[in-house]
Amino acid sequence: MPAPRPFSPWWVIAVAPVALGVGWVAGGMPVPGRTTVATYAGGAPSGSAPPSAGAASPASPIETPAPFMQKPAPSGSRTEQIFSEWTSYDDAVRQSRDNGKPVLLDFNADWCGPCRALRREVFEAEAPGTTVMAAAIPVSLVDRIRETGSNTAQLDELQRRFAVEAFPTLVVFSPVTGRAVRLVGYAGPDETLRWITESAAALR
Repeated sequence: MPAPRPFSPWWVIAVAPVALGVGWVAGGMPVPGRTTVATYAGGAPSGSAPPSAGAASPASPIETPAPFMQKPAPSGSRTEQIFSEWTSYDDAVRQSRDNGKPVLLDFNADWCGPCRALRREVFEAEAPGTTVMAAAIPVSLVDRIRETGSNTAQLDELQRRFAVEAFPTLVVFSPVTGRAVRLVGYAGPDETLRWITESAAALR
């Protein structure tokens, strides 16, 4: 039986670079000078860090934003205010066109007892008042006929437009669509608050 041939170390030296190259590619190791594009569906995979914003491979002069990066909202986009302070009619219409919230008009008079109760029990009470400001943009329109004998031209026009014949009269309307609903009189805090919130939700 012939003696086994001695193992030559030169074969290892000659084959090693080829074997390392095959293992490098098959193992998914990064190759110098090659840009790897990763796609993240709905965010980075669990346990991995997303690529830095604006980072690019030195080998590539073009920067491609990662899919998970959110673009800033364009200026002038519609944003909804959580609470709306009592304001003037013109400002309420402007806000409503900007954020989509309906407007609440409170037609009232200083001499009107139910108007004072409505103001005290709903508009000035902490929880109901906050609910009103969250549902709509509120405006107080005070009739001055008894005190001064006349109203402003704008108030007269609004009273005609919404057929105001008694106080208090509440109107919830959308300047965008022109739709409006009206409530005459004061039925108590609970019923009034329910009407305001439901009417405002229906007109959004």
